[in-house]
Amino acid sequence: MHCREEETSVFWIETDQELAEAVESWDDCVGLDTEFIRTDTFYPIPGLYQVASGTQVFLLDPLTIEEWQPFNAYLTDPRKVKVMHACQEDLELIKHHLGVNPVNIFDTQFANAFVGEDFSLSYSNLVRKLVDVDLQKQETRSNWLQRPLSEEQMIYAADDVIYLVPMYEALRSALDDSGRLSWFSEDMAVRGHYVEPDPSAYFAQVKRAWQLSQRELARLKALCRWRENAARHFDLPRNRIVWDDHLISLACENQVGQSTLQDLLPKAVVRKYGAALLDAHSNGSEAEVPLPLDKPLTAGQNARVKALLTVATEQAQRLGFATELLARRKDVEACMRAYLKDASLSGHYRGWRQPILGAQFLQILSS
Repeated sequence: MHCREEETSVFWIETDQELAEAVESWDDCVGLDTEFIRTDTFYPIPGLYQVASGTQVFLLDPLTIEEWQPFNAYLTDPRKVKVMHACQEDLELIKHHLGVNPVNIFDTQFANAFVGEDFSLSYSNLVRKLVDVDLQKQETRSNWLQRPLSEEQMIYAADDVIYLVPMYEALRSALDDSGRLSWFSEDMAVRGHYVEPDPSAYFAQVKRAWQLSQRELARLKALCRWRENAARHFDLPRNRIVWDDHLISLACENQVGQSTLQDLLPKAVVRKYGAALLDAHSNGSEAEVPLPLDKPLTAGQNARVKALLTVATEQAQRLGFATELLARRKDVEACMRAYLKDASLSGHYRGWRQPILGAQFLQILSS
């Protein structure tokens, strides 16, 4: 594969026996990636797992392998390092498909943010920066469920993992030298662990939900919980069941019958899910009301958020790392809200961030 062509061996693994033997041969530190498709489903459909160990790349076929226990045991072994790049969607796939949360993940994209100024550098750009290799990015949108895979797909799949361990070595050493390995590890403990969202929590992220009364909010919560569970059950994207806007409209109605549904929703939705929506609406009308959602910040609060962002950005630039580690607007707003509730910093700004920003943040927040 490019500069490593002569030394890289690629193995196609399609039986349980081959998988068990492959796992036995792996080093204590491997590169790991996945390919999946997620266009018409709620959950990602696995198309391929790639593992690089030394100069060997193993392409694991999820369409034929049935006994994943040896792979799962490797993924959950804390003594083995799994090097990934932008790992969060891959971890969701692994959790859904294999039922495990890998441990001891090292995310090269995230690690680079602690020692460089790019928060989300692409894999190919990071390979160029750290290993001085130009990758041809051709196959990102290809069909990973087709068999056999094309030669281009195989090359792409191998390229996607073969440089991960060399990049890990470079980044780990840079983190050590800068004294930031513990900062990275602290954040990685959260980032490297996928938790499936609670179906009861989705309503809080619906646009305009904060404008609803508490009773309307209780109905929205019940309707969203039903839709979340339906999307998972039928394995369909949320908006293929019913749109957020439709759920908001229903939540705002005190009484809902068949005729209201027909006025507010597309015919196909009423036909398929009408009875379930009536049930959910009725459950929400009787349920305990949730706490009100956060309203948009006032002009004065926004001015303080702006001041916090300025301070955080200056500190990130002074330290020479990605500003997003300290100054993402959503993190700063959450800190503002935490302070309004109990006059303390949010969890995000405790830990390693507190010595860098704590005193300045509290001064601005209390002004």
